[in-house]
Amino acid sequence: MRTLRALPPVSTLRLLDPQGREQLRVSRLGPDIAGTGTDLSRTDAYVTARQQGRHIGPIYFQEGSEPYVTIHVGGVSPRQGSVVADVNLKLIWDIVTALRIGEAGRAFLVDAQGHLISHPDISLVLRQTDVSSLPYVRAALEKLPTGSGDAVLVAGRDLAGRDILSASTTPLALGWTVITELPRAEALAPVYTSVRLWLIVLACGLAAAVLCGILIARNMIRPIETLTTGAIRIGSGDLDHRIAISGSNEFAQLGERFNEMAQHLQAERATLEEKVNMRTLELARANQAKSRFLASASHDLRQPLHALSLFVDELRSQPTEARRLRLNDNLAEAVDRLNGMFDAILDTSKIEAGAIRPSLSHFPLAPLLDNLRGMFVSAAEAKGLRLEIDGSVAWVESDRLLLQRILQNLVSNAIRYTDAGLVCVACTEADGQLTIAVCDTGPGIPAALQSDIFGEFFRAPTPGQSGERGLGLGLFIVESFARLLDHPLGMRSQPGHGSRFEIRVPIVPEMPPLPRN
Repeated sequence: MRTLRALPPVSTLRLLDPQGREQLRVSRLGPDIAGTGTDLSRTDAYVTARQQGRHIGPIYFQEGSEPYVTIHVGGVSPRQGSVVADVNLKLIWDIVTALRIGEAGRAFLVDAQGHLISHPDISLVLRQTDVSSLPYVRAALEKLPTGSGDAVLVAGRDLAGRDILSASTTPLALGWTVITELPRAEALAPVYTSVRLWLIVLACGLAAAVLCGILIARNMIRPIETLTTGAIRIGSGDLDHRIAISGSNEFAQLGERFNEMAQHLQAERATLEEKVNMRTLELARANQAKSRFLASASHDLRQPLHALSLFVDELRSQPTEARRLRLNDNLAEAVDRLNGMFDAILDTSKIEAGAIRPSLSHFPLAPLLDNLRGMFVSAAEAKGLRLEIDGSVAWVESDRLLLQRILQNLVSNAIRYTDAGLVCVACTEADGQLTIAVCDTGPGIPAALQSDIFGEFFRAPTPGQSGERGLGLGLFIVESFARLLDHPLGMRSQPGHGSRFEIRVPIVPEMPPLPRN
């Protein structure tokens, strides 16, 4: 009786002897009985209790109302008896009801078959409700072995049709399962709150990113538009325009490159315009020189032609023999003058057309000097000049014909512009070069005109000079041929002290004479 008073859930308590016979029954629901002798030794509960120390029977409802369970506890040794207690599970409802699962959650207890043992709604328990048809209860019963202590989380719908999340476990080796359930909305409320918070943060971040993108794009587009406008203006010819972009980024550097390009183009344009003006002026001067040349050439060519016509008329009058000889000499001189003029004009046209190609060879200089002496000794004597031409045994490398034309023009000019005194040709050797100098005692050339004397059709003014002045092509041909032969050409002159023209030619070893056969 003290046991029943200490354990209110126990409704009946039976004491069995070691042979499994009932010796005493104490009950809250009926009279106490002693010595009944009911043999329970062959029941599964007794056998299990003796083997395993205890046996917990299935849930049953006494008189169809309240759930009960029979617990059979065996003795420690075979000499000891065992105790059988019928426990009323209705009192567990107080414990289950006291559990608080969130705001709208609840917990309940089912047996291994899915029948409610305890539930906040006691009527469901009293009606012996079977909840094994609920998916989350069936999953808990299938996945939880008895006494495992593991938890199973499942989503589903409860008896009222609400969406819930459930957790279940089997804490004791009773074959019972504790299941807790919480409405999905309440269970996921923290998640939804976090998601909403993250969405707000994301939206703010996206808005900030869009705003920053707009600002960055605007800051990028503005210098691009400035660069485009500046490039169009510079490309259209407005080279005074400058692109102004503040800062030190890539756009500013690109703008500086555009400005440098415009400045460079502006300088190039100015240089080009200056060159065009210079070329225009040179062409104008050349045209004027050609015009003067044509006037002078027509005059100079008309003189020997007029002389030829006079000589021919005199020959027709049948003069004496002595006079005929003199006329023949004059005719020959006039023809030579015409040939010289035409040769100068032809050489000039060839030079301008680039038709002259030097043919270098090795040859002795002495024969060329002898030819000069033979060509100009009569002309020098006719003007009362002394012609001195030094001999030379040197062999040189040059174009024989072009070098001869150079020396002929220099000697011819010296005789033409010298009225008295000396014209000489001197040869000196130094450092493997032979310097051939043509000197005269003529009027000299003023310093202001020395840079122009090698120009085409240039004729230095010589007041009071007698004789022909020529076409102004002699020194132009000399300078052109010297440049073609790569022979350095020099000149020194002083008014009143004559002039000196010199050309340097490479010296080569003397070649042995070829055999006659």
